[in-house]
Amino acid sequence: MKKTIWLAAGVAGMLLGNPAIEAQGAVRVQIGRSFAIESRPNFIMLPDQGFSVAVGSPYDIVFYGNYYYICQDGSWYRSSNYRGPWRYMRRNDLPSRIRKNRLEDIRRYRDAEYSRRNHGNVMDQQRWNEDNRRHLDQQRNDENNRRNLDQKRNDEDNRRNLDQKRNDEDNRRDLDRKRSDEDNRRDLDRKRSDEDNRRDLDQKRKDENRK
Repeated sequence: MKKTIWLAAGVAGMLLGNPAIEAQGAVRVQIGRSFAIESRPNFIMLPDQGFSVAVGSPYDIVFYGNYYYICQDGSWYRSSNYRGPWRYMRRNDLPSRIRKNRLEDIRRYRDAEYSRRNHGNVMDQQRWNEDNRRHLDQQRNDENNRRNLDQKRNDEDNRRNLDQKRNDEDNRRDLDRKRSDEDNRRDLDRKRSDEDNRRDLDQKRKDENRK
């Protein structure tokens, strides 16, 4: 019985006297922590800090050196995949680029960069809208010019057709006049011939009477 008591006390003393084992146990507890991240968040690069920060995510996630770093309740965790598994990291073990920035500052840098880019996107959108409007106006102007050109060509064709009709009408009139003149000339020739015949006949009668 005494042997059993002393053995239990010895084991307890070993556990209480070895802080490394306690620390390892704490690490193992932290390793199993998980976060509900269904899809990879969108990240925004912070040029001055040299790493990217998640935007629109319920978690504070930093992406740097092909690793994801997440800060939750003041503790940092690292994973090679945004789905985990996440391993606890002491702050001193964080990359220096991350470690030297407070979480509040990281959030502030992220929001400022996001606002700057969003403003830039708005300006780009306005420029795109302006370019698109100009392009649309140019297309409309080109279409109007094309229609005007088509109308001019159509008017020119109509004018030519009208001129042709007038020319044809003039030609027809000239032809009719020539025909009329020809008919008149023939009538005149016939009258002259008739007159000559009449005179010849009268002359014959006179000659006949003389005899």
